[in-house]
Amino acid sequence: MNSFSVLNPEHMAPVRNLTLRAKMIVEGTIAGLHKSPFHGFSSEFLEYRPYLTGEPARKIDWRKYAKSDKSFVRLYEDETNLAAHILLDKSASMGFGSAAGMTKFDYARTLAASFAWILVRQKDAVGLAAFDEEIRWYMSPKSTNLQLKNIISYLEASTAEHQTHCGDVINSAAAMIKKRGLCIVISDFFDDPESVAMGLRHLRFKRQDILALAVADPMELNFAGKSDFRLKDLETGRELTIDSQTAAEYFNRGFTEHHAALSAICRELKIDFEVVTTAEPFHKSLMKVIEKRRRLY
Repeated sequence: MNSFSVLNPEHMAPVRNLTLRAKMIVEGTIAGLHKSPFHGFSSEFLEYRPYLTGEPARKIDWRKYAKSDKSFVRLYEDETNLAAHILLDKSASMGFGSAAGMTKFDYARTLAASFAWILVRQKDAVGLAAFDEEIRWYMSPKSTNLQLKNIISYLEASTAEHQTHCGDVINSAAAMIKKRGLCIVISDFFDDPESVAMGLRHLRFKRQDILALAVADPMELNFAGKSDFRLKDLETGRELTIDSQTAAEYFNRGFTEHHAALSAICRELKIDFEVVTTAEPFHKSLMKVIEKRRRLY
């Protein structure tokens, strides 16, 4: 059996414990790779950097100095650790699920838990901001096992509710970020693209390397049916009855145009934008984070 085959949402859904689910996904992903993404927890030599005036002289690599007549400091693996923020949308629209599998929120929080697990395992600092129309919960980045436990405990207890103001909230989250790092935004991005763009621009201004994951239910990517639909807005409660042909035409066109607008914004801002469905194996998104971290450090 392929090591990745057990990482499908249909296999993970029965695992109700989010800690166990995240651990299985991370370890299953690593087992499926030819080379581990981890360098180990020892202080492995990575590269040289110039010596900075005022630093202790004992940091200078004197052998390098003897050969080059220039002062360098040896940089080790554990000195390159980044600060990562996970921005998770928990608004009511994320509670949608068309099949017996995972809702968008269950899928998204499983991704968030897995990202936090793999980053802490790499000794990176990771924080979480969970939001709907405002930031409901925030933990600044830390690299401890207690931090991971607190993040997963919150995710396990949280539910999808309230309306969303995705763009405004991303803008608010950006104002809280103090140092350069990695930012992973997990949302269905059901907000005005220009508002989302303002938030993402603020993140880029704060020197964040961004991965934007647009979570979608498979039904949202291919909306179809043979009978009339009774539609309910999960955020406002409004209901509408519409025939299937009209519904499919308007929804599919609108959904495609919305994602196209978001994709264009992210290209302009040099942001990695990916649409992921709740039917996709978790390792695909996890690999994107692993690869992005490799490029950063």
